[in-house]
Amino acid sequence: MHAASVILLSWAIIGAAFFFSQATAGVTAGVLAALVSLIGLPHGAADHRFARPRLEPVLGMTWLPVFLAGYLTIAVLVVCGWFVAPVATVVAFFLSSAWHFGQEEPRLPVGPRSMRPVFRFARGGLVIWTPLVFRAPDVATILGLTAPGSSGPAIQQAISLLTACSWIMLPLAAAAWTLQGLAASRSTGRRRRVLLADNALVASLVVLFAVTSPLVSFPVYFCGWHSARGLERLRRELGETWPELVRSLAPLTVGAIALVGLAAWLVLGGAGLNGTLIRATFVGLSAVAVPHLLLHGVAPLCEVSARRRTQSLHVKPRMNVKPRVTLESPA
Repeated sequence: MHAASVILLSWAIIGAAFFFSQATAGVTAGVLAALVSLIGLPHGAADHRFARPRLEPVLGMTWLPVFLAGYLTIAVLVVCGWFVAPVATVVAFFLSSAWHFGQEEPRLPVGPRSMRPVFRFARGGLVIWTPLVFRAPDVATILGLTAPGSSGPAIQQAISLLTACSWIMLPLAAAAWTLQGLAASRSTGRRRRVLLADNALVASLVVLFAVTSPLVSFPVYFCGWHSARGLERLRRELGETWPELVRSLAPLTVGAIALVGLAAWLVLGGAGLNGTLIRATFVGLSAVAVPHLLLHGVAPLCEVSARRRTQSLHVKPRMNVKPRVTLESPA
């Protein structure tokens, strides 16, 4: 059902871009703003809820200060990276995002087992590879506005490296898509429906990435697909209803919306979109995104450590049990 909704949204925006680009610009912007406010920002605001059950068993009561200190430190380092080492920062940010998106995609058992991690990376990066190949001027403009004024050559170098990577990843993603289609043709019942629906979703998103600006296509993918699925998984994990999860995330989400609105008002002053706002928004999002990616990458290691610790606690009492002495009655 969720995949069908994203497919319909993608084709609605594709149609708007082709046939009603000017007339529906305001409507499209409103839909994207609603997606970011209601789904994208809460997805980031949920990181502390995601971190607690994974860090607390390992770190105990210190989990929260360690989490906050690490999160803020990484965010500051990313902001500094845009000014000190823009090439490395841009390339690392985009590649790590592709890896993270791939890890969060449905893990359908299709293709050789050894190639599945590569296929997930290629698929997760479609939101990056496709615009780099088909919307290169848009990507260059956005990154040019984002980076500091003196780093134009560095940004071009980063785009060249990422574009070369894109030409490798797109055929791999196409191979995975084809293998999945073949698997669907040999399957029946629910498995067949799931595989076909997933392939239709991937095809729809690729067309969206290819024909619309990344400022439009990325929010659709990130909010409508990636963030929505992440929030649903977290809700199930915590055993909460949607109203309970919304109430727990509301304070941080409202605070983030207020900060974005304040920054827009201070920067724009009613003058419309400009490079300063795009720079502040993109650098700010990357500063928050990188610790988010690392948190989700470290989480499996924390879960393994917590399981080992729990198992050791169950084993120790048995090891410390003294042998029982049996008193035999005299003959």
